[in-house]
Amino acid sequence: MDDDPSTSEPIADGQFNLVLCVVSSAVAGIGIGLFGCLLSAADHMKRRNSGVHTSIGRTFQICGICGSIVFGLASLVGLIFGSVSLATVVRAGSTLPSNAIFSQLLGLRPLVRDDVLGTLVTISGIVSFTIFQGWAFYQHSREEYLLRISSPGSLIWLCFLVISQAVSVGFWVV
Repeated sequence: MDDDPSTSEPIADGQFNLVLCVVSSAVAGIGIGLFGCLLSAADHMKRRNSGVHTSIGRTFQICGICGSIVFGLASLVGLIFGSVSLATVVRAGSTLPSNAIFSQLLGLRPLVRDDVLGTLVTISGIVSFTIFQGWAFYQHSREEYLLRISSPGSLIWLCFLVISQAVSVGFWVV
């Protein structure tokens, strides 16, 4: 049996899984960028108001926290459909342009030439990486992923992360 993935039969839904991985990771990155900018806008409003949140600043903060948590967890969806490296690069790469765009829309800072060039270089890198990545030698099945994520060690770690996140959000909101 040949272990070279280029000579083996392709997975029937391999291209569709690749598209799902890229799209879900990109949407997660855009959401993380949006809600991160909402948190920054809430912080700017608080500083302008002598360290006290206004009602809209508090709303931005709560929406930013909830959205960051939801889209942070949603960034794991890409791992079901593709490799860790692809999901990570696409998510991280889509976060930078979305930060640039949403910081402009929320008036957080001016968009300068270096921001535009950095965004274009990042998008070019993402496209190049995605096109030339190729297939991984071993791809986890959905069943294996769900089995591993539901193991006692994984569940304990996920519970620890959720509790840590809840405690940190509680300290940050107060």
